Amino acid sequence: MSLYQTLYFMSLAGGFAGLLSWGLTALLSATLLSSRPSLADLAAAAMLGLMIGLLTVAFSDKWSGNRVVARYVVAGGGIGLVAGVLGGLAMIPITENLGDALPFLARLLSWTLVGSLIGLGLGLRWVMANKMRVVHACLGGLVGGAIGGSLFHVLGSRIPDLTQALGFVLVGVGICFGVTLAPILLRDGVLKFVSSGDARAQAKFGRSGKEWEIRQGDTLLIGSQSLDLNKTAFAVGVQVFIPDAAIAPRHAILFGKDGRFYVARHPDINNPQGLARYVLRVRGRTVTTSQELRAGDDILVGRTAIKFLTKKEG
Repeated sequence: MSLYQTLYFMSLAGGFAGLLSWGLTALLSATLLSSRPSLADLAAAAMLGLMIGLLTVAFSDKWSGNRVVARYVVAGGGIGLVAGVLGGLAMIPITENLGDALPFLARLLSWTLVGSLIGLGLGLRWVMANKMRVVHACLGGLVGGAIGGSLFHVLGSRIPDLTQALGFVLVGVGICFGVTLAPILLRDGVLKFVSSGDARAQAKFGRSGKEWEIRQGDTLLIGSQSLDLNKTAFAVGVQVFIPDAAIAPRHAILFGKDGRFYVARHPDINNPQGLARYVLRVRGRTVTTSQELRAGDDILVGRTAIKFLTKKEG
């Protein structure tokens, strides 16, 4: 799907995560935490981090066309839970010191902090591609948490009966919206799926017009290796996954350097056998080592055509 379709559906996932978090928090508050209401904020942040971590990893892997692997979903939930707990622990002194005198500021600071930590955790999936993506996700979560927390406070006073449920939904949407929007706004270019001679790739990406955002400093691996074959605990091994039988598990590397972008054969197929079997062409010419990309370039990977676009064109 396109980048903005991804933004829409990730926001929906965030809203659903917020609603589930509200239900779990309400259940905990009525049972285990009934005698300790001061821990309600901690439980709320922890549940929100857990649900966002679980759902965003599951949905993003599904929408990427790859498999949804249980260990990655669990790892995402665990990282989200840790981020939420850390944010919840920081919320307690903020609420105790500012809650009565400055309730809006307390809510704003609390959810801004929680959002930034959850964003930081989600951004760790991209640490192998570009460490700045982690920073961008953190900033996106920070802004999203601030917006969600603000709406939580403002609307909560006007719709008291729906304060908690609506607040959790808004914060969940805000965090996921911010984490997803930040990479889109900060991108330097886009790889856009055009067509494929492989039926699987065409079926997955043909209608949606799949796009992958790229930026300076990225080192993105293009290939057909499924997530369940990756050896990493959480990070995505193949960032541009294309289910084309003519594409090697690790086929090519796209990287940005000094304001320019290049595509190169992966070392696994940079040999006579790989050159003969696995196609990598830019502007109709076979890439044997690396090739600089120009705006609008057509790239043929296996039997799949993708197009390189600058930020303006994308």
